[in-house]
This record gives sequence, C-alpha cells and structure tokens, in this order.
Amino acid sequence: MFNFKQSYFKKARNLVFYIKQIINFLRGNRLQNWKKLNKEILNFKNGNKEKKKILIATSAGGLRSSLVLESLIGSTLNYKGCDVEFLLCDGILPTCIMGSIHSTDENEYNKNGSKFLCDSCFKVSNNYLEKLNLNINKFSNFINDHEIKQIDNLEIDKLSFSEIKKYKYKNISVGEHAYAGALRYYAKTEISEEKHSKKILNSYLRAALFTYISVENLFKHKKFDEVILNHGIYVPQGIINEYARKNKINVSTWCAGYRKNSFCFTRGDTYHRSLINEPNSNWENIEISERISNKIKLYLNSRLKGSKDWIFFHKNPSFDSKKFFEENKIDPSKPIIGLATNVLWDAQIDYPSNFFSGMMEWIYFTIDHFKKNHNLQLLIRVHPAEVNETKPSRQKVVEEILKKYGKLPSNIILIPPENNISTYSIFEKCSSVIIYGTKMGIELSAMKKLVIVCGEAFIRNKKLGIDVENIDQYKEILNKIENLNYTTDNLSEIRSIKYAYHFFFRRTVEFSSIIERKGKWPNFEVDENYTKKLLNKSDLGLEMVCDSIISGKDFIFEDEKHY
Repeated sequence: MFNFKQSYFKKARNLVFYIKQIINFLRGNRLQNWKKLNKEILNFKNGNKEKKKILIATSAGGLRSSLVLESLIGSTLNYKGCDVEFLLCDGILPTCIMGSIHSTDENEYNKNGSKFLCDSCFKVSNNYLEKLNLNINKFSNFINDHEIKQIDNLEIDKLSFSEIKKYKYKNISVGEHAYAGALRYYAKTEISEEKHSKKILNSYLRAALFTYISVENLFKHKKFDEVILNHGIYVPQGIINEYARKNKINVSTWCAGYRKNSFCFTRGDTYHRSLINEPNSNWENIEISERISNKIKLYLNSRLKGSKDWIFFHKNPSFDSKKFFEENKIDPSKPIIGLATNVLWDAQIDYPSNFFSGMMEWIYFTIDHFKKNHNLQLLIRVHPAEVNETKPSRQKVVEEILKKYGKLPSNIILIPPENNISTYSIFEKCSSVIIYGTKMGIELSAMKKLVIVCGEAFIRNKKLGIDVENIDQYKEILNKIENLNYTTDNLSEIRSIKYAYHFFFRRTVEFSSIIERKGKWPNFEVDENYTKKLLNKSDLGLEMVCDSIISGKDFIFEDEKHY
C-alpha cells in the first residue's frame, strides 16, 4: 500500500511538472535549444595550449537567468579550448537558495523543504545544459548514504540559532551561509519567532553540510583550475565558494549589473566582499576625457528614471522636492542629513568592517542622536526594493522603527518605500548622506554629496567619503555632522567620477550576445546570432570575461579604449 501511494504521488507530481512546462511554453517562458544556437561550432574547439579545466557550479538550475548566462559562458569557454563541466543539484539537498516563503508556505517548506521545486529545477536545467555536449556533475553522485547518516548523527537540531550561525565544519563557515539562506527564505532578519524557523534553519545547515561533502568528493575525483559561481553566498553556492578558496582553487563570482545586458564578475570571493576590497589601483589612474565624463554623467542622469537599467522600482517618480518638503514641514534653512537604507535580509553574511550587529541597530543609534538634536533634520529613505513585487521584504524598516519609538519627533522624517518621491531629488538637498550597504553611495559621491559609510557599501575603502570604523568614530562624526559636507572633507569630484565610471562601465560589462526579454522568465536569452559574434569576436564583453577566466586576470573591461 505504501509503495502504491509513493508511485501514485510520483506520477501525480510528474503530471503537474509537465502541465507547468506546457503553460510556461505557451506563455513564452522557455529556454532556447543550444543545439540550434551552437550548430556552427558544436564540434569545434579553438586551440588553447593551456586547456584549463573549468567548473561552472550553477547548482540551482531553477535560477533560470543564471542558467542562461552560465551556459553562454560555458559554450564560449568550450569553443576557446577549455575543458568545461557543470555542477547541478539533482534534488539531494533538503533546502536551498530556491526556497522562498512567498512561493512556498512555511508549513509545506518545513515538511518537504525544496522538494516540490526539484523536478522543474533539475529536469529543465539538465535537459537545457545537455545540449551543450558538456559533462554535467550531479550532487547525488558525490555523496552516499553512509555520509548522509554521518551528517544526521551530528545532532545539529540541538544547536541554538547563534550556534548555527557560527557553526563551522572542517573550518568552513557552513553555518553562516545556512543562516543567510534561512533569512533569504523568510525575507527578514528576525526569524526566531517564526513558527518553524528552527527546523527550517536546521534544514539549511543540513543542506550546507550535504553540499560540503558533495563538493569535497567531487574535487577529490576531479581537478579544476577555476570555479565559476553565481552569488557566491547562501546554500549551496556559498559552501562551494568557501571550499574552493580554502583549497586554493581560483573562484570567480558574478551578478547582473545595473545597466541592461550588463554583468559584474569578480575574483577571489563573492562580489559582495570583493568589490569592497578591490584595489584602488584598478581605477584611480583612469584619465577622464570629456567623452568619458559625458558618458558617465549621461548614464547617471538616466538612473533618475532607470531608462537604461534592468530594474527600476518607481515607474512614475516625482521630482518635486519643494512640494515634498512643504508637505513634510522640512525647513531648508536648517541642516538636512539623509539616511539611505538597504533591504534588511539581503546578503547577510559576515563583513569584517561592520561594527554594528546589523542595519537596524545602526538606524536606531542614528535616530537616538537626532532625537536629542532638534536643530538637525534627518530624512530616512527606506529602500524601494522592500516592496519589490517578486520578493517583498517581510520585515519592514518603517514598522521596526515605529514599533520601537512609537512616534518620531518632527525633525526625523520617515519616507516609506511606497512613496514615489525620487530619492535623488531629496538627497540633492542634503549636506551629507549616511549609508550602510546601499550601492547608491557611488552615485551620491558623483553628485558631490558627502557620503558617510557605516556598513558594507561598495564605496568603502575608495576614499570617496568617510569610512566609519567604529562606534566612537561614528559618535564623533554625528556630533559635528551639521558642519560636514563634500567640500569640508576635501573630497575629489574627479575621483568620484572615476569610480562611478569604473563601476558602471569597466567593472560591469555589457554582453551583446544577451537579449533582454521584458515580462518573460528568464528575463533574457542568448542572441540567435551568438555564433557569428563568437567567430568574429564582436561581443567584446563576453570576450573579456572568458579570456580573463583563461588568463587568470581580473574582470575589468577597458571601456576607455573602445570608442
């Protein structure tokens, strides 16, 4: 009877899977056929004496956009003579990066984890990648029942939340990525009061340990010169990143850039950390010509409405700061300081430079100072991504603030994410802006605004603002903040322009072989003329990235050399 039920549910699940595939196909949410895309070069490899062995650890094939980009990288590296293999999870992990409370009820996720996603995740991605004629490694082939039993015997269910967060296995921070994965699932940072949070966190730690064993065994059987990853954090990607780095295997991680069709690749760690620690020598000696200056200023201006970007959060932003100030009784004659938040739960890993326990502690500390100084006005702009349609935050900054303070004094103005006032227009009126991890510091610096960095923002270490190192220094800055601005801190506009240009046009690079698909999933696909571009080497961004993988160089596109 039990076997009959199992068979029945398996058949039912397969039927649901195929129905979903048909619906997605009819909606245009489908993947291309690499045999057709690659028909001109399918069995051809360009000569490469080094023949580097590359592992593209896609892992979660359900991340369809990542799958497309990484298949493009794999195809190109294969053509250039590299020995390319992929790594996919085939359903062995109990939980993973694919989990989200917005798509999976907590009770269901506690009971079955990511299992209901595994068919569409693995089957579709495996079928898609098979058409590249490249080897696909599967997690389950590198972990056995005995090893799973050993993990289960660790009794991780007895660990507390804080113990899991700090948990290391063979000196790898598996707990850090498990904890970040659970926060990502819940879309909030305070999860201890969620109904099944402890069991789900345990499951993420178990998945992290499964990943470690699988990757350890894979790397014992096969030697790779380079591992390429999306994200580089969470489960399983974060564990793969940590393991490869520990074993001195080159690691490159990537993310989508801001500009349409652009991507950012970094070496040595997840981009969340490596961009903070990037050597300034990569960009500070750029000669800013009139053409470059106009190019970056034109792009920065376009960000007011997001006309050249993948994503823009307010469709119809208001730029009437005068009206906004009048409605909120903001006095232009008094000092105005801005504060820009970021999404609370996103990328919550360890950053050595951080001295607050988290963003909310930083916000509370700042509010407490301004509550005592009524001559100063603080504009707290909550990040619009909090109400993103696909993954809205379940822990809102406004709610957290009001829960703690009840009512704020009139000199502290809280701007919720739904408010369509342009962040640029209100911060333009501020003498300085305090940030934690937002990327907006890059633009604010280029706008000649003094940026005070208290967290893991990319402009830290760039000498583009004030990098706060500890609470005592922050107190000192707050005590004199009304007298601080871009001019008093002797900041250089040209330096700010250099870094903005570097970040948006050199650190992130456009792929002409990628075509955006608005309103579809995945949101981009490979250009049908890809092989022609490959043979002609006309996709300069793709060429740079793949040549850098082969040569070991950093991923910097020298845009200034291309007119």
